[in-house]
Amino acid sequence: MLRNHNAQNKIIWQSWAGAFDVTGAAELIRLAMTPGCDGPCTISTAPLPPTELPVDPSEDEWLAVQFEGAATGLSGVPAGTVRPGISPFMDIAMAAPAAAHDPEEDQIWLDEEWEIRCDYLAAGGDAPAYGCVYHNLWPIHVVVWAELPEHAEVITAAQTVKGAPGAPGDYPLTRLMDPTLRQRNGAAACRMWPTPRPPGEECDEYPFRSTWQGAHTGDPDVNFSDLISTSQNQDGGEQLAWFYRYHRVIEADPFFVDVET
Repeated sequence: MLRNHNAQNKIIWQSWAGAFDVTGAAELIRLAMTPGCDGPCTISTAPLPPTELPVDPSEDEWLAVQFEGAATGLSGVPAGTVRPGISPFMDIAMAAPAAAHDPEEDQIWLDEEWEIRCDYLAAGGDAPAYGCVYHNLWPIHVVVWAELPEHAEVITAAQTVKGAPGAPGDYPLTRLMDPTLRQRNGAAACRMWPTPRPPGEECDEYPFRSTWQGAHTGDPDVNFSDLISTSQNQDGGEQLAWFYRYHRVIEADPFFVDVET
């Protein structure tokens, strides 16, 4: 099991091994494992020396091994620094003491589709400074209708009536981090509503102003906006900001938006 850590620049490889004795020759089989990492990363855990495998292990008798690594070059770097293309691998060798031939060797690589990206972001709030994600795994921002019905209605109208992208299974949205362009997206999306807004109301838009699909940087014909209560608009914005931080969605990263009814 290979896992990363979205609040640390940590890469962890966990393995469990055992021998199943179906031929009467499983005893004394030994396993050696040496972790490695391609890209800007290092492995901090020592290799597993040749270790005898448990035979027909029960649930708590497997040989459990854990290797840890980390992205390099993240400490003290400018905000927004990214280290993509991190691919851990494992060299393994198995042998029996009585075998007359060399140990059987193999190498296990992380599939290219699941390369790890680690980054350093000055995102503010409770965002961790360093962390790693599988950058080809596109996260889904879930908006619960029962919690934010007005905000959810804006998203639903844009996706279903206007044909705006972002719904799971459709084209994703991509994050926009430039503050000037975000402001222009918001102004373009909400220009038809009166200024100042009616008391207790704010303009809510979809696609979000913080995406490249916003009304200025994207296609204005698929944009939808409406005046909703200030509390729901601000709560929706806070949930989106938390989603960006937690899933480490940075510039041009794709993601989906799903309304849960």
